[in-house]
Amino acid sequence: MSSGSDQDVAAILRDQPVLDKQLTIFERVKLALDELYVEGTKEHGSKLDRETTKRVKYLADSYRGLGSDDRNSIDYEDPATRFAYVFKYTASHGDYVVQTLQAARQALKGEVFQGESLRLSCVGGGPGSDVIGVLKYLSDYPSEPTKKITCYLLDGEQAWADTWTEIGDSIETSVSVNVNFQPLDVTDPDSWSAQKKFLQADIFTLSYFVSEVYGVDNGVVAGFWKKLFDEAKPGALFLYVDNGSEIFNNYFDAQWKGRGDIEAVVEANNAWITPRFSEQASELGDYRNKFGQHPKLRSCISYRVLRKLSP
Repeated sequence: MSSGSDQDVAAILRDQPVLDKQLTIFERVKLALDELYVEGTKEHGSKLDRETTKRVKYLADSYRGLGSDDRNSIDYEDPATRFAYVFKYTASHGDYVVQTLQAARQALKGEVFQGESLRLSCVGGGPGSDVIGVLKYLSDYPSEPTKKITCYLLDGEQAWADTWTEIGDSIETSVSVNVNFQPLDVTDPDSWSAQKKFLQADIFTLSYFVSEVYGVDNGVVAGFWKKLFDEAKPGALFLYVDNGSEIFNNYFDAQWKGRGDIEAVVEANNAWITPRFSEQASELGDYRNKFGQHPKLRSCISYRVLRKLSP
């Protein structure tokens, strides 16, 4: 075999996902749910199971109305609502982040990240699915150089900080992670106009965030998008994953298309997707039986990975 063929084979082997000997995303979520169940019991006592079932329906009904201009903001303050969200959505959303990064890796024909230190800003990332997805991607692709992550979780619901503590404690990884929770309400410029640290990120994740703010955009959110794209550093990536809908796609694309300093690395619209085969929802079996509910598995999503260009 020629040396050229050897190099081709080496490149192929390098790009194959490594079977993760650490916890799967569903296993990590199961550990978090065990802790969150204790927290919810303190609030609701023996009524927690019934309350959680109601909150799963509340979330599903609320998400069906995300495209409405007059909808109310979703309230995540109650621990039963946060438990319902983590049970229903966090694992699959984390895996969709992994798959989007895989698509970017394929488009780039190599590593997505540069350097051993990575700054990650998760906009609307309170439940932790974004950072879990990034960490899972890094464990699947050890050729990525990242050894240390400084993460900013930016969310309007302060209570997610407690939930992240539980999810973060379940993560076992060789990558060093320093997580900072920062309250951020994109409809209130006072909450983000003076913030600077999160804008130094190497990658911004927007996982199911755009659809949540679309219907409550009070006319000032455009200022947040402008600040985000204006002040991000050259080379920064923006990862967008959301419900497959032209309403949300068009809204998000209007924020960056037409700018000369943002390009799309990879994008897809309204594609049906499921978590990868290595992710088994059966890990949540006890809770599936308890609530008669299943975690979200199959979704129609759109995704983008954008990159800011040098001036």
